[in-house]
Amino acid sequence: MNESLHVTEYNPGNGAGTLVLLHGFPVDHRMWDACAPFVSAEWHVLGIDLPGLGESPIPEGEPSLDQSARLVAEVIVGLKGPDSGPLICAGLSMGGYVAQAIMRVNPDLLDGVVLLDTRVTADAAGPRENRFKVAAEVERLGSSEPVMGMATATLSEETVEERPDIVEFMQTLIRSQSAAGVAWSQRAMASREDSTEVVKAFAKPTLIIVGEDDTISPPDVMMQIARLVPGARAEVIAHAGHMSPVEQPAAVAEVINAFLVDSFGTEN
Repeated sequence: MNESLHVTEYNPGNGAGTLVLLHGFPVDHRMWDACAPFVSAEWHVLGIDLPGLGESPIPEGEPSLDQSARLVAEVIVGLKGPDSGPLICAGLSMGGYVAQAIMRVNPDLLDGVVLLDTRVTADAAGPRENRFKVAAEVERLGSSEPVMGMATATLSEETVEERPDIVEFMQTLIRSQSAAGVAWSQRAMASREDSTEVVKAFAKPTLIIVGEDDTISPPDVMMQIARLVPGARAEVIAHAGHMSPVEQPAAVAEVINAFLVDSFGTEN
């Protein structure tokens, strides 16, 4: 079975390094479409569809984020070379969980990490059980409809009220996902490990980004993550909820660009 993940190249760069973008749930790499063009043109920028979402297949075996991390790592290994420069992984929400899994299993692959609107703790019993229920309902209906509410739940109230185009965009992304892929992702997230100690041990450049109106991974939670890593920088994005790169793409890219310059000496 072909397990290769679908990769989209946003920018070829000029050798400064590579930035790999990992999306949240229940969408795919397209959530980065508005943000990626604002990233420094010096950087090779890629978006990856995680297993079962977008155009990536579902891997064999039990659903797990370690599976996702293994497949993303295979992509990263193919990108690394003596002249490829630093490789940074930026993951939002579920993408942040996958980045943390890579940090745990093979931290030497990464030269830095950007964690956006995510958590480092495992699910508590209630949320974990709810993920399994949602996965079963998605499969029963054969549709992503049971998670369609996330089109608005992941956005700030301001965005929902004033930017119907963003709501429609999120609805389109969610509606395009397969039921099997949504269910696989829910079960993979439900089984994830606590990554607190992993993040503490990651002594490499780290950037934390959170939308000021994120109710899923609130700013106070994200600031706690930032305090785990000595020297980590943290930025709060105004007028954004959980999907900060979708709601405020230029602002998120500006923060990432500043991080790249300060950490790796590139110029915008």
